[in-house]
Amino acid sequence: MEPSPKELQEIKSILEQEHGREFTWEEAEKAFRAIQVLAEIALDAASEEIRRENLFEQSPKGFHLDKTGSCVICGNVTSGEDSWYDKHGLKCMACQAAVDKKIIPVSVIKNRENWYSKYDLEDYFNLKGAMLKKYIKQGLLKERIIPGAGKKIHLQLFLIIDNKETLPPKKLLKSRTVKVQHKGEEYYATENWYEFASPATLKKLSKYKIIHCLPETLAQPIETGRFLYKEINPLLGP
Repeated sequence: MEPSPKELQEIKSILEQEHGREFTWEEAEKAFRAIQVLAEIALDAASEEIRRENLFEQSPKGFHLDKTGSCVICGNVTSGEDSWYDKHGLKCMACQAAVDKKIIPVSVIKNRENWYSKYDLEDYFNLKGAMLKKYIKQGLLKERIIPGAGKKIHLQLFLIIDNKETLPPKKLLKSRTVKVQHKGEEYYATENWYEFASPATLKKLSKYKIIHCLPETLAQPIETGRFLYKEINPLLGP
């Protein structure tokens, strides 16, 4: 569907009000196309959710899902006998067993902001490997382990409720998108929170023990690198 001039003007005005800068008509049209794609994805997701709810009415205790989906806890793709769908959504059987055995609370499912994975710790604090093991051994961090097959670890979690003095709310650690120059050309990149944190934010974070470990963790090589984007979705841009 082609956007009308009125629709483009409305999108352009909303973007300019939201981001505090002028948007081109080309950017407004890209935003319109992005909204179309998101609407189609949302419609497909809603249809699948209705189908799952209908199946759930027939099997209120839960059931193995006949289609592929992502576990709401670990994010791994799961289906068939390795999956379980109930009132808390779709889980792989490893994560479902961890809930059943009370290794992790149901709140882990309800709010992803309530806990960090080991990958989150690397993203937010550059904390990984031997240093992470050291902090766990010292008692600075308390982990919960979802076991996998054999002696493997399926997922390593760090609940904020278990680490109230160490880990801050994730809302204080938001990244941002910025424009950068690379080889004479303009690109977009993501800045981590610690690259631009205001004094007010740092003051809020200072009461959490992990923040005082940053001189040590950030002294290590940051292996995730920085991705440069020539274009970004106007809905998400700076």
